[in-house]
Amino acid sequence: MGRVSEAFEEAGVTPTKVGACLAVHEALGISILLGSWALCYKLLGHNKAQKVFNQLARHKSYNSGKKWVSQKTKYFPSSVDPEKLVVSGALSTVARKLCSPVLVPGKILLSVTLIRRFSS
Repeated sequence: MGRVSEAFEEAGVTPTKVGACLAVHEALGISILLGSWALCYKLLGHNKAQKVFNQLARHKSYNSGKKWVSQKTKYFPSSVDPEKLVVSGALSTVARKLCSPVLVPGKILLSVTLIRRFSS
């Protein structure tokens, strides 16, 4: 734990600023989650992605999941495709997990940098 404390002190992050760093880190995480989900939702409309979508639809569990999703999303606007929403959510999760070796340190670095720059 001593090395972590030393790293924070070298970066200019005092214990009082750790809460702010965590809040910024989580806000960045939510932004990345929603942005990647929206991007995957938009990309699923293309022909190559549609082939993957059609292949998923052949699995048995897909139909039971489709029923569950249609029940949960019945109050969504008609312009939102529930199946596409779920598949894009799964794709964005996989994409974020693949990018996590870069995303996690990047979010930490950006959080510390923002707190150092905007704190008094």
